[in-house]
Amino acid sequence: MFDFDILDSKTLLGESGFYLHKTNEIVFLDLIETSIIFYSIDNKILNKENLKLKKPLGNVYPIDDDNFIISSYEGMHIYNRKKKSLKYFNDVRKINELVNISYNDGTISKNKLWIGLSHLKESKNIGYFGYLQDKKFVTIDKGFKVSNGPAIDEKKVTLYFSDSLNSSIYEYSLKNFKKKTLLKFTKNQGFPDGIALDNKNGLWVAHWGGGQVSRVNLKTKKIDYTIKLPALNVTSVTFVGKKLNHLFITTAKIETNKTQLKTYKHSGSSFIIKTKYTGLKIPYYKLR
Repeated sequence: MFDFDILDSKTLLGESGFYLHKTNEIVFLDLIETSIIFYSIDNKILNKENLKLKKPLGNVYPIDDDNFIISSYEGMHIYNRKKKSLKYFNDVRKINELVNISYNDGTISKNKLWIGLSHLKESKNIGYFGYLQDKKFVTIDKGFKVSNGPAIDEKKVTLYFSDSLNSSIYEYSLKNFKKKTLLKFTKNQGFPDGIALDNKNGLWVAHWGGGQVSRVNLKTKKIDYTIKLPALNVTSVTFVGKKLNHLFITTAKIETNKTQLKTYKHSGSSFIIKTKYTGLKIPYYKLR
């Protein structure tokens, strides 16, 4: 059994959870309602702010506790939460990609902003992912309908990536970006979505269409831990809290029919669950 804190976030498509360790807050997005959401762990207060950006949103990258890079169908903008202002930052897409490709999942490592791009209708293998460093974008791999993850272990010089619609999680060497298949989901497990690393050789995976999160043992390459959730489409997972030992999980209400909602009645909510594991700390992005 697990202790659940259920946040009534009412997200059509919750995504992109990030822990703000300086203020003990969580920031995440609703990609469809184009809103940024802040949750204070200390005060247990949730605040949702609408963004004047075209849907879908992609990912949120904290620069500090007041400024965030937000990717969307319109490119990348910097959002200031105090001024509630948006300022254009960058767009790594080529001109001929602006109609059919939009931003999706991502993460941060030292001096790098990792960016995933997906086919807007999720039907063509034209998505790709890579990193932005000093305003130069480097493509790492391509040929995906949807790009999810990545999660990075800089000490082990390894990157993990979810090829969601191919039901696969890949492992890349950060030295030469050679790719190996870590795990392939079966149909009844749903599709691998967002991922997060702990410090004991574990990769946590959100199951879209699977109603759960699971932990992949990176030594055995098998799932050794599963947490069932009252939400069908689980979208992202990240470690939060001062000890980084709680999982923060986002979910979606979209693509859940009335019959499924009777079973998965908290679809669209978010969850905080205490674990016996400690997550790897993700840095803020140092904007130059």
